[in-house]
Amino acid sequence: MVSAHPIVAVDVVDAKLEWARRFGATHGFNSSTVGDVAKPIREVVGAGGADVVVDTTGRARVIELAYELTHADGKTILVGVPRKGDNISIYSLPLHFKKVLTGSHGGSAEPHVDIPRYVRLMRAGKMTLDGLVTHEFPLDRVNEAIATVRRGEAGRVLLKMD
Repeated sequence: MVSAHPIVAVDVVDAKLEWARRFGATHGFNSSTVGDVAKPIREVVGAGGADVVVDTTGRARVIELAYELTHADGKTILVGVPRKGDNISIYSLPLHFKKVLTGSHGGSAEPHVDIPRYVRLMRAGKMTLDGLVTHEFPLDRVNEAIATVRRGEAGRVLLKMD
């Protein structure tokens, strides 16, 4: 909807890559089978790097790679949070020019603005959430829900508060 192209997804679970394609990814790479995942990503986005790279893992080496794969004028957004003491090492000079490294706080959502916009897009047939929620659990099975997410088997999980 914002004319982003290409959109590259990277995961270690093939089913999640297929899921990402369903929701807009144009390319997908399984980093556990590709080897040096930076090479095919650069083939897709160009040698200069991607305009925006979003890391959801919170793993220090993945964050460093995300930053490395970001264009000099681009933005690296960290959604995943590293464990305390799991430091990253980056070349910071590009930050003094136009490169941005930032964290996301709850997706930086503004519910009073974003939810009505999503509803309008859905009613206009421009956006669907069908298939986004892959699992539903009652609240008393919350531990099972968390385990499902940690195994990489879930898209989004819904906890029912019955």
